Amino acid sequence: MTSVPKPTPLAKEPKRLKSRPRPIPRDVREETFSKLGRICHWCRQPGGALDLHHVLRRSQGGKDDWPNLRPVHRLCHRYIHEHPTEAKKRGFLA
Repeated sequence: MTSVPKPTPLAKEPKRLKSRPRPIPRDVREETFSKLGRICHWCRQPGGALDLHHVLRRSQGGKDDWPNLRPVHRLCHRYIHEHPTEAKKRGFLA
């Protein structure tokens, strides 16, 4: 009798947040999108749901203002945080 292999997960489980997320105010979101456009600044593809990424993290003193925010797709946003060296080289992390 052969044993059936256990399924392996295709992707890692996302880490749980230690704090409650604090949404970016609507007026700041709209100002950011009006100045930077509704395009992912990481992959340069338009459309889709866009997150706003902080270049300087809030925990490091980063502000919720358009010069510190970049619109990115959710998958691109995850990639930025999983590959900080590449993100720093491209100016997405301070």
